[in-house]
Amino acid sequence: MNTNDSLPTSNQFADLIKHSSSVLKLSLLQIKEKYVDYPLCIMDYIEKDIHEKSIEVRFDKEEVTLTCTFNENGNCDATFLFPDNDEMIEEFVGYLTEHHDYSFVRSRFMLGDCYLKVKELKEQRSNICLVFY
Repeated sequence: MNTNDSLPTSNQFADLIKHSSSVLKLSLLQIKEKYVDYPLCIMDYIEKDIHEKSIEVRFDKEEVTLTCTFNENGNCDATFLFPDNDEMIEEFVGYLTEHHDYSFVRSRFMLGDCYLKVKELKEQRSNICLVFY
């Protein structure tokens, strides 16, 4: 996305919210089956007694990657939306501000069936993601 003309529309932002929230509580297999027609990357993180799984779903048209993490029961407990550029985050937050309530006390948007936080990544200061939980 290099220009404002190629940024996602309001409908695409709404669709990305649906994708991000609809996978919460699903298993890795269920997410894999749901997005069988999308590019997927399944990862295992293993270190000493820690074993964590995650899955990435790529939305090429919107230029966004959705990453799902899982709890100890194997169900998705959070999703992270990583846009290819920070300009999209600004547009997305503008959409959220117009269409959803924001709790200043809890620093999160309330989306009905889940919450959303805007998070700056410490590893790469300029990168920002949207966290659904």
